[in-house]
Amino acid sequence: MKIYTGQTTGEKLEKIKELELGIMISSNPNTAPSKVFSEVPCALDNGAFVCYSKGYGFQSDVFLETLRKCYKLGISLDFIVCPDIICGGLDSLSFSIKWANGKLFGYPRLALVLQDGMGIKDIRHYHLTKFTHLFVGGSVEWKWKTAKDWIQFAHDNNKECHIGQCGKLEYLEQALRLGADSVDSTSITRNDSWHIIEQFNNKLRLEL
Repeated sequence: MKIYTGQTTGEKLEKIKELELGIMISSNPNTAPSKVFSEVPCALDNGAFVCYSKGYGFQSDVFLETLRKCYKLGISLDFIVCPDIICGGLDSLSFSIKWANGKLFGYPRLALVLQDGMGIKDIRHYHLTKFTHLFVGGSVEWKWKTAKDWIQFAHDNNKECHIGQCGKLEYLEQALRLGADSVDSTSITRNDSWHIIEQFNNKLRLEL
């Protein structure tokens, strides 16, 4: 299971390399991707959650500019998180599909964010053709209540499944147990919570 954390450089980037983590690049007007990110696996977040948490609407120009910078710097992206609406249910699904058919048309590795109010019955074959990844987002309660079913659904349809905001040891362990392909938590770099990853890796080694 791949673990992505927040973008950083210097000593923290060396720690990311040491722990074999990846970087979830943030679409944020106050930060920019760096060429050194290409030294580790990367994915691109759309920035919707940051906007939501600060009381702003989705900043499409910031997202697209960050995507352009990644391309210019030659950063390979494991996946791009398609714009969504936080806890937006079917409105979020429609919003993501519009982006996949619009400004992100032709991008080969897009992730569809799953939000509170969506169900497996709502994800049609037409939707699945647009994406390589399903990203379990939404509220904490909904996420862990539905994650097992979403992971199974993703794998049944030859998609990878990612779970967002897994900054606790218990979340990492649960995601692994359920069969998630990848997770993320920017709090690891933001709070220097390297011990959580080290504990997780130690448990894995003991189980092998």
